[in-house]
Amino acid sequence: DENTSAPFALDVAPDGRVFFTELVRGQIRVYDPKTRNVKTAITLNVYSGGDDGLLGIVVESMFAENGWVYVYHTTTQNGTHNRITRYTAAGDFAGPGAPKVIFDLPALSAATNHNGGAMHFGNDRKLYVGVGDNARGSPAQDKTSLFGKLLRLNDDGTIPTDNPFFNQTTGVNRAIWAIGLRNPYTFDVQPGTGLMYVNDVGEAAWEEINQGAAGANYGWPNS
Repeated sequence: DENTSAPFALDVAPDGRVFFTELVRGQIRVYDPKTRNVKTAITLNVYSGGDDGLLGIVVESMFAENGWVYVYHTTTQNGTHNRITRYTAAGDFAGPGAPKVIFDLPALSAATNHNGGAMHFGNDRKLYVGVGDNARGSPAQDKTSLFGKLLRLNDDGTIPTDNPFFNQTTGVNRAIWAIGLRNPYTFDVQPGTGLMYVNDVGEAAWEEINQGAAGANYGWPNS
């Protein structure tokens, strides 16, 4: 579509429609392969610059019943930070009712890279979220920081009590599922098996593809 600008992330609804994000303009757009039409479903007011903007989208596993679409985006409300918001789709557009903010990440540094943003639902119907290290390195090993992690949430943004570090941490840090990542801005879950592979941005020599595992430590910034 000639009106599309900076497409960044996508997910496919059960009926085959493709929901995708525009990083800078903050638009959620819907492509229908049957008609080949593209429509703008939602426009968010996002902060953009570098890797900031409308970074991630996932269609809920029970989308046919509830119409839920989740987005990961940079906002300046109460300081610049990334946020996960849930919308309800009605056809190709936002449905009635206000969007629900389900999770706010900590304030970002002046760096505008390594934001993560990938989201997928596992076979357990939990929401998995990739969060970058915000170009700072050391927080990836710190369980009192959400940066450089994979998170695991319930579909309403609450934190599952069986998360691997739930009893070792407090507050929002109980959402941590795996640590030691640089910028896991893409990952995926294999249908049926639930097997996860995480793509992590490397530094000087190589990128990494790791199998996702509860409680795993992928070594960044030490290795």
